[in-house]
Amino acid sequence: MIGSDGKPLSKDRIRELLPTYNGGRRGSKEFSQLPRGLVILLDNLAVGKTTYVKAADGQLQLSRRKDKTVVAA
Repeated sequence: MIGSDGKPLSKDRIRELLPTYNGGRRGSKEFSQLPRGLVILLDNLAVGKTTYVKAADGQLQLSRRKDKTVVAA
């Protein structure tokens, strides 16, 4: 996953961004700081499904729960 600055994100950094995605309002300043690719990927993740994101230091598993939040495993 490439960040807004063009550099690869680490697994820890992606985990730090998830609360902003889950609780942030779409038009907020914090939400606009999220990498566009991550937002597109998470928006298209269906409830109960899992996807893997390649980070700078390995793969990270992301899942969407029934309450529509996304968690990292």
